[in-house]
Order: sequence, then structure tokens, then C-alpha cells
Amino acid sequence: MATIQTIPHFDIKSGYRPQSEDKTPLADAVDFYRLRQLTNSQRLQLGASLTRWAKIVSLRGMRKANPLAYSKRFAQSILGSKWLPILTPTSDPSMWTQDPSEIARLLHPILETMGIPYYITGGVAATAYGDPRTTRDLDLVIELDRKNISRLVELLEAADFYCPPGSVADIRVARSRVLSVTHITKVLNADLILNTDTDFDRSKMARRRLEALDVAGVEQFWIASPEDVVLAKLLWRQQSQSMKQWTDVLGIIKVQDSQLDFDYLWHWAEILNIANDLDRAFTEAGLFGF
Repeated sequence: MATIQTIPHFDIKSGYRPQSEDKTPLADAVDFYRLRQLTNSQRLQLGASLTRWAKIVSLRGMRKANPLAYSKRFAQSILGSKWLPILTPTSDPSMWTQDPSEIARLLHPILETMGIPYYITGGVAATAYGDPRTTRDLDLVIELDRKNISRLVELLEAADFYCPPGSVADIRVARSRVLSVTHITKVLNADLILNTDTDFDRSKMARRRLEALDVAGVEQFWIASPEDVVLAKLLWRQQSQSMKQWTDVLGIIKVQDSQLDFDYLWHWAEILNIANDLDRAFTEAGLFGF
């Protein structure tokens, strides 16, 4: 006989903000109560499923809208115009609907081989710690000496990654610290971001965590801590005013709740001049008194 899950009473505080405008605060609170019952890897799998489904729906829509132009539209929409002369889907489009965690499985052994410390951040990390959502690519921060960029590119290309020569040259002469790579056969993207030599960036690398991407807990990857993801997204939002960054922050706080290191958050929020934003995020996530 099926049992009905008991949902506790929720004291919705003034200022609580749902993740979307069409959801009531109570419905939002119930959703996050359920998300808190999941592990980080289970939330990652939810996000992966959403990403795959979004791609599948997009492909079906393009095929239905114009079957004859489907191949060209696919390449332009999914790959971007720069890939159109090189790559077009020739077989089962399911190969193009993998989620960004697939690229982590390819990059991890390369970085481990070179002894390059790294951590996953961005949308994938926000999904692990907060509200699962779709995300197009993977963001990794790496601790790389620029003089070793040629060796890294050599290993990446041997594993079927495309590394834009211009970006490699810019990194070599310190004009840039971001290398956007694409796996040729899987058509998955990742941004490899060179860590900067600031106290906060060193702290983020030191506090990274080994987390599982699969439910079984077999595959483990380095991911930024939830506190550092919150702080980084608040910093990014200060520049971009992105609502996506804000909802990611609220999602992490709602899920992690009292498990967050509030002393650490306030310490760096004051240093980074984002204390007011952090205070507002606590209010909209329903947390007070920390």
C-alpha cells in the first residue's frame, strides 16, 4: 500500500522569493524541502536529465519545423556558425544531447595526469548544491603555469578536443586566462579558467570538494564549495545584473540552509564588498539571524 509523504509545516518568512514568478512561496518551500532530501549527485542527475530533455525537445522542434533544413539549422543552433563547415549531424542525434558532466569525465584524467588542481564551478556546481537547471557548458578553474599551456593543449587535442589557437596564444602571453575547448565528436564545451593569484581565488581552490557526479558515488570530481559558488555568483551578478546568477544563489542557500559556513560567507562578503547582496539573498531565501 502506497504511503503519503508527510510534508512539515512551513513558516514562510516575509521577503521570501520563489524561484519563478508563477510559483507561490509555499509551493517553492515544499520543492526545496524535497530537494534537501537528495544528495549532491542526485541533484546533478536531475540537472543532467533537464539538459538532455531540453536538447531533445529543441531537436524535435527544428526537425518538425523544416525537415529539409534540419541539418543546417542544427549545426547553427547547437554548434554555432563557426562549426558549420566542419561538423554536421550525420546519424542518430542522441549523440548531441549529452549533458555537460560528460565533458568532466574526459577532462578529469587529463588534468590529473598533469597534476593540475581544478574545480568545477558555474551552473553545474549550482545544480549540485541547489536548484537543478539546464546548463550549456562546463566551467572549470585550473591552477596552471602558463608555460605549461602547450603540454596541456597537446593532451587535450590527443583526446579529440579543439583548442582555438588564438586563445592558446593569448593565454601564453597573459592576454587572457580563459581557454574555451570543444570535444569534436561529442560537441560539448568547457571553459578552462586560469586561477588568479588573489587571496579569495586561493581560498576557493583550497576549499574545493571531491563530489560524485553519478548516483552510485563511483565517479568523483573536484567542485567548488557551496559558499564559494554563492560568493562568486554574487560577484558576477554585481557586474552583469544576471537574474540567473541570483536564482542560482537563492537555490544554493535554500538547499544548503544551516549547513553553510556563515562566518566564512560574511568574512568574504565584507572583503569583496557584496555584504548587502548577501544579506538580501538570505532574506529572499528565508534565512535570518546569521
